[in-house]
Amino acid sequence: MNYQDESATTSASIPGVSPRPAISPERMRRAMLIGGTVILIVIGLLVGYKVFTNQMMKSFFASNVPPAVSVNYEVVQKTAVAQKLTAIGSIAAIHQVTISPEISGQVRRIAFVPGAPVKKDDVIVQLNDASEQAELANARAQQKLTGLTLQRTIELRAKDAASQAQLDQAQSQYDAATAMIARTQAIIDKKLIRAPFDGVLGIRQTEVGHYLEAGKAIVVITDMDQLFAEFTLPEQLRPQLSLRQPVELTLDAYPGKVFTAIIAVIDPQVSTATRTIRLQAVADNTEGLMMPGMFANLAVVLPSGEDRLTIPETALDYSLYGNSVYVIEDGGKDDKGQPVLKAKRVSVKTGATANGRIVVETGMKANDRIVTTGLSKLFDGAHLTLNATPTLVKPNALPVP
Repeated sequence: MNYQDESATTSASIPGVSPRPAISPERMRRAMLIGGTVILIVIGLLVGYKVFTNQMMKSFFASNVPPAVSVNYEVVQKTAVAQKLTAIGSIAAIHQVTISPEISGQVRRIAFVPGAPVKKDDVIVQLNDASEQAELANARAQQKLTGLTLQRTIELRAKDAASQAQLDQAQSQYDAATAMIARTQAIIDKKLIRAPFDGVLGIRQTEVGHYLEAGKAIVVITDMDQLFAEFTLPEQLRPQLSLRQPVELTLDAYPGKVFTAIIAVIDPQVSTATRTIRLQAVADNTEGLMMPGMFANLAVVLPSGEDRLTIPETALDYSLYGNSVYVIEDGGKDDKGQPVLKAKRVSVKTGATANGRIVVETGMKANDRIVTTGLSKLFDGAHLTLNATPTLVKPNALPVP
């Protein structure tokens, strides 16, 4: 038998199909070389284009300098800083009572004007004392009669015409009549209600003809000449507190006005609930502006220490990563030979705040120039122009729309 290898069968044996010439190794190498060269050229063009665009962007941004930012500035100096312990509190009266009767009675006369000032012992209200006046007249008559009886008994006793027991009884009757007069007069005095001290009266809470029970409120009297400023501070600050320390306080009713007071009372007990100390400062109220119950912001003024670096509050840039300021640095000269000023962001550690200024603990030194306005437009390295006015000037009065 004869066997034929099927793999030897080529397209030449298929009718209508021309035979495909075989690709030589030389042609294969040449094709691969050409393809690799084309790919390298394309990659080179892409890399060159990227380098060219980056260079053009750098050149553009280098020549396109943002305009300088106009800012106010200040030269940092060391100054004496009054250290203060801040707190919140309220105004309270030193002398304030609710005037009320000790005994019951009907109001016969009201002798005051609500809201008016009164002097000590001025009459406030007269209760009906007609029955007590009658009792007083009767007691005086009894005293007169028993006095005559006592006098005759003394004369008779001197002549041994009366016993010692009769004299003692006459004396007792006379003393009882005298005591009755004193008792009745005391009741009459209690029904004539007077001011306990100089002060200002509040709103009237009774009317003529009203029957007042003992202890029922008539009117509140307040001494307005001096008032307490009551506040609390943490117990850790106790070593810095002492009597007669000055206190500054401001009220929402009078923005910008600072009142002065002096610490008069430091509570010897620390609150176990809040671990705070209660204090009372006495403030003069000769102007009559303060009223009991007002909310107050207070600051205990401590003795001044060494001079400290301070900056305006407007110069401090707050952020989650810490506080910073912009220091003005010399950036050389431009193409025209003009000096260039640049802003440099510097992190600082701050301390106490007082009168719109903040103490800088670290991060700055004396004679540094800092930007005080326009921080929102600045960045590290920004070009600056300085205004003629070094820093902002506080207006004498707030603008009225």
